[in-house]
Amino acid sequence: MTLDTIATIANIMASCAVVLTLVFIGLQLNQNAHLTRMAAAQTSAQLLSANMGRVTESADLAELLTREDTPESWSRPEFLRVSNFLSISFRHFEVLHTHRRFGVFEDELWEGSEARLRESLSDAGIRAWWAESRIVYARSFVKYVDRLAAELKVAQAMSTMGQD
Repeated sequence: MTLDTIATIANIMASCAVVLTLVFIGLQLNQNAHLTRMAAAQTSAQLLSANMGRVTESADLAELLTREDTPESWSRPEFLRVSNFLSISFRHFEVLHTHRRFGVFEDELWEGSEARLRESLSDAGIRAWWAESRIVYARSFVKYVDRLAAELKVAQAMSTMGQD
């Protein structure tokens, strides 16, 4: 074997090693992305559970959230209690929305979260709270929630048309 042949074989082997290394790194990155998505889903479930637990543990908070009145009629302590709960809830939705935008949170999981968000926004008092509180959230999330709130408001108005 000549020195040129040995050099060519060494170059081929080095190239194969580089390709195998890149394949391995690609597999590791894919696995890491999957684990990141799973961790995001687990964290979301824990946060949602903790926040919903506040409602089940506090009859006063549950009563406030289900009243038909608007935030203007709440006492200062009532407003503080509901506002803090809603702030936590909407911050959770904001994080999920951001994770979904960047491909960390699966669309299938987002559908359930969006349904819960829509359910919240169907309440006029929560929409009134949102209108006052929206300034502290990310612009993309505000735009998204505003669109949902507008859709729900139109749907509610249409459902009551002709019932007078």
